[in-house]
Amino acid sequence: MERRRFLSGSAALAAGPLWLGGPAAGQTAQDKIYLHYTRQELDDAYSDAKWAPNMRQLLAGQAAASARLRARLPPRTTGYGAASREQLDIFAPPGTAAGRAAMIFIHGGNWRFGSKETVSFLAPAFTGHDMVFVAPEFASIPDNTLSGMVDQCRRAIAWTGRHAAQFGIDPARLYVGGHSAGGHLAAMMLTTDWRRFGMPPDLLKGGLLLSGLCDLEPVVLAAGNRHLKLTPQERTEFSPVHKLRDVPCPVIVAWGSGDSPEFKRQGSVMAGTLRMAGRLAGTFVLPDVNHFEILDVLAAGDSHLAAAARALMS
Repeated sequence: MERRRFLSGSAALAAGPLWLGGPAAGQTAQDKIYLHYTRQELDDAYSDAKWAPNMRQLLAGQAAASARLRARLPPRTTGYGAASREQLDIFAPPGTAAGRAAMIFIHGGNWRFGSKETVSFLAPAFTGHDMVFVAPEFASIPDNTLSGMVDQCRRAIAWTGRHAAQFGIDPARLYVGGHSAGGHLAAMMLTTDWRRFGMPPDLLKGGLLLSGLCDLEPVVLAAGNRHLKLTPQERTEFSPVHKLRDVPCPVIVAWGSGDSPEFKRQGSVMAGTLRMAGRLAGTFVLPDVNHFEILDVLAAGDSHLAAAARALMS
């Protein structure tokens, strides 16, 4: 059964209500902690397990698929920095062709979990079409800070740009993607001034944001995200929503109908802001897909989402 729907950048967003109005019936302003949410509702809105009860099975299946792929087609792993976690996995098609486009995909995991190995199963959706798939690693909380993660991802991408030709990559054809917390980090990459890293301002030619986050204000208010420990200044600095209008390249934004209300709302805000800036390449709202199943949709090389990502990279 076809479960995927594509909406062009000019189409209406099927994201559900944004709840930017007053309190719900029977609710007072004192009950709310953010927008229309009470404390419990906001905590629930950022609880992956509540909205994806099959989360553990999905993550286990994706990890197993990644392990099988790595055993069959081992990536080339190289360092982009001095720290032990500062490494990249590079999956390239067979042969010695040059000038290929590369998808640099940042893993999720609530800024605490996950690794470059856990997204290896996504590689064939790109390498099977003569593209390169790059997965950067970085240290997570509590061994790192959000600022440190953003810095490591930026250095990983800058390193890839400088050394692209060694791996058959065209340095003018770099794209960034990410899922969940990785979607947030990918959005931060899209709003980066790459001149600070000695790279051209248009280093990234496009983005793919899957069930990602752009505004950390409500995120840090939820009980499950207290590990972030951000100052008010950092909440703004690391909220790409404030800079999305300056993104210089086209971006695809996607989420599932089974995502939580907050992931839907944040995706809608991202898509709406990018559309106003003329940078929205497309919005995907995937029916009957939850927060973790969206990765399986991308991994299915014949899905509309995967095809649109490759079209963006062509």
